[in-house]
Amino acid sequence: MRPWSRYGLGCLSVLAALALWQAAGSFRLVPAGLLASPAQVVAALIDISRHGYRGTSLGQDIAATLARALAGFLVGSAVGVPLGLWMGTSRLTTAALDWIVQFLRPLPPLSFLVLLMLWLGTGNLAKVALLALTAFPIVTSATYAAVAAVPQQKIQAAQSLGASRAQIFAHVLLPAALPMISTGLRIALAAAFSTVVASELMAGSDGLGWMIFSASQFLRNDIILLGIILLGILGMGLNGLLLRLDHRLIHWRGRE
Repeated sequence: MRPWSRYGLGCLSVLAALALWQAAGSFRLVPAGLLASPAQVVAALIDISRHGYRGTSLGQDIAATLARALAGFLVGSAVGVPLGLWMGTSRLTTAALDWIVQFLRPLPPLSFLVLLMLWLGTGNLAKVALLALTAFPIVTSATYAAVAAVPQQKIQAAQSLGASRAQIFAHVLLPAALPMISTGLRIALAAAFSTVVASELMAGSDGLGWMIFSASQFLRNDIILLGIILLGILGMGLNGLLLRLDHRLIHWRGRE
């Protein structure tokens, strides 16, 4: 499918969703108190952009959520990628750490939040630590699986040509594993982004999650919907950024 056709269909689907949303309110399919119209959401956006919301500007709330999500993701990835590479190249390390990583991976991230708040307070440090714990097992597992999936024939071929362990790692293992590692990073970023919103719901004084929770207490569903839409746009933007980096840096994807 040509790019313009794909974008055209995407725009049409968005317009159709907006039309259904408007129709649901216009024909009273959903009570007005439960679903704000698109015009009301736009009006809320204009108002908050001009005057802020409960002492914080819209830019501050967006920046707070993005900063927490990216900080936690980067910390978790900075630990998870090297550890996953180490596990993938060392059976001893895998035997020692695999159970710990697999124990952490299915745990709901918010199960750590109360403990982190007790240890680190209710500020940004606890939230960033929570997001790092969210991203870490995902990135570690994906990196380990990526290294383990590298065909042994490639490694044996490099060994037969006299390549050292360092050369095999740099020129065989790492390039072959990077596509799957990149996919794991995208999944981890999505998990961290969804978790930061939940952490702001429970303990926050700024951020989009806090704005949504605060608006729910005043039954401002126009602001709730605005926050949800902004979160979706930001999430798409972050995923798109990682995809662009993937296409630029891992240009051999699919050509192995």
